[in-house]
Formats: sequence, C-alpha cells, structure tokens
Amino acid sequence: MSELRCARINQVLKERLSEIFIRYLRDEIGFTTITDVKVTPDLRNATVYYSVIGSDEEKRKTAKSLENSRSFINVEMGKNLHIKYTPVIKFEYDDTQEKASRVFELLNKIEEEKIVESSEKIHKPSRRPKKRSKKSKK
Repeated sequence: MSELRCARINQVLKERLSEIFIRYLRDEIGFTTITDVKVTPDLRNATVYYSVIGSDEEKRKTAKSLENSRSFINVEMGKNLHIKYTPVIKFEYDDTQEKASRVFELLNKIEEEKIVESSEKIHKPSRRPKKRSKKSKK
C-alpha cells in the first residue's frame, strides 16, 4: 500500500475515532486525545495512540473503557469507512506529552538555578585588591 494512502487512512481513522469518542464515550473516557493513528500497510490493523489528562486512576479507567469498547468502536468505524476491511484497533497509551512536560520542568529548574547562582555572584561583595604602598624614590 502506498505511504500516501496509508497517511490518508490514518487521518480518516483519527477523525472518525474522535467523533466516536465525543458522541458515545465522552462520559467513560474523560478528557482523552487521540495523538496518532498508525495503520499497517495491509490495512488490517491500526494502532491508536491516545493521551489522557488526569490522575493515574483516570488513565487506568480510560484504558479499561477503551479496551471494553473496542468491538463497538470497530463496528461504528466500519459504518462510514469506504475500504474493503475495517482495521482491527489496538489502543496504546502515549506518554510523550508527560515526558515533554517533565523535560521542560527540568530545563526550567536548571535555568532558575543558574539565575540564582549568577545573582549570588553579583551581590557577593568583591574583594578589593590591597593598596600598594608608595616607595619613595631615592
């Protein structure tokens, strides 16, 4: 299958899944975002990457709800897809956003520490060199 066709199908699946999430699963999955969809070249399987804003408990609840709703989601997706086979969906949690947030936190912390260190150097009294005594000329 051409890469362009796979990319288009990935986009269509992502849009259709978003509609299904909003229409049918909103109460069960909370604030869930589909971050990416990857269909296999034979179009038989698709991996759906998602992220959840919330506690670990909400993330577990969402994962369970998505897994329990897989067959329903496949049926709903198949109604409007105009391809020979509806891909079998597999859900994968995407923690990229969390990792990126953690990296930014660490970078900000390092930056703050540098600012504190530089301000301490600025405010630290400097040692003045001792005055040299003038030697008399003979």
